[in-house]
Amino acid sequence: MKLIENIPLFKQMEIINRLGFFKEFSLNERQILLESFGLLYLVRENSFLFKQHDNDKRLFIVLSGALIVFKHNHLLELGTIRPGEFIGEGAFINNRARSISARAKTDAIVLAITSDALTRLPNVIREKIKDRIIEGMSLRIAKLSEHIENHG
Repeated sequence: MKLIENIPLFKQMEIINRLGFFKEFSLNERQILLESFGLLYLVRENSFLFKQHDNDKRLFIVLSGALIVFKHNHLLELGTIRPGEFIGEGAFINNRARSISARAKTDAIVLAITSDALTRLPNVIREKIKDRIIEGMSLRIAKLSEHIENHG
């Protein structure tokens, strides 16, 4: 994972403007968000974003590319995370080690969010991020329930 330092703000804005995760954010809120975090990383194809049991507590929003999530050394693939989706919410919310591994299926760019940076954001932006996380987690629960019903 390599920190990307040379993408101008307007280019970053162009990227996040296309993603559903940010649809409820005003242009000004998107700019504040990028200026506050400003940590974009390139994860090369087949490289790990993080591994199971890592102590990294950041939440990552996928801006481009795709990640595969799995447990137990590739034996149990859990799914694919695509642009506009996030990963790492368990460690981020519960302040615990990673419960899964994530590897880039293709070259991917991710936005990293630390809990410290989140607490420094204006309330309205912080609440919108929390709303997106809750929405995404509820969709995952619904998918899991459906999977269990169909394969149970």
